[in-house]
Amino acid sequence: MRQRGWMFLVMAAMFLSLGANSALAAGGTGGISLSAGFTPIGGGDAGRWFGWFDGPTYDDVYDTGWTGRIEPYYDFHPMVRGQVGIAYNKWGGKTFDGVRFEDLKVTTYYVGVKVRFLPNSNIRPYAVADIGAARISSVSVTGLHGPGVQSQYWDSTTTGFVDIGGGVEFIVAPNVSFFVDLRAQGTGEPNSADPPDSEADGIGSVPFSAGVNFTF
Repeated sequence: MRQRGWMFLVMAAMFLSLGANSALAAGGTGGISLSAGFTPIGGGDAGRWFGWFDGPTYDDVYDTGWTGRIEPYYDFHPMVRGQVGIAYNKWGGKTFDGVRFEDLKVTTYYVGVKVRFLPNSNIRPYAVADIGAARISSVSVTGLHGPGVQSQYWDSTTTGFVDIGGGVEFIVAPNVSFFVDLRAQGTGEPNSADPPDSEADGIGSVPFSAGVNFTF
């Protein structure tokens, strides 16, 4: 997985370099976006304990988490921005019905498009959509098969990722803007390490972020 991450970073750097060169040649602009925020997790099923009744939902076993995102971008048009991105999400585990969940970590790699409205304004609302891949960390639990007994719950999983949302960008200098951003995102299902107890739905969440854009 580390190799895939490095490959993605190299591709992102190439995208940014090509975008910057194209920007100089065609009058467009490239840059990078940095953001962080908090991420409430969705209420899908997080397991089916003992195979005969529903287990907890994700929001039963995880607190609101946090997210960080890096997105190199290139503006093909004053209203159309292409981007690649890496986002890291982490949710702290809770105890539910005597079972303690380990923290959940998800890293996403994606490409997307942002449509920015009001091109002549210093306050620009936008819509955004991304698609890519997610790497869900393995998770252990303690207490599912007896007091103090630790067991593997989900294996590490590579699956699909998608998000959609919008935000508002505030231009404060020719090459700098701040923004707030709300997205609904989802992944595929984590691989069960203890079926049917840990068979779960995909992971949904709604990250709210604030960040800064640096345009080159």
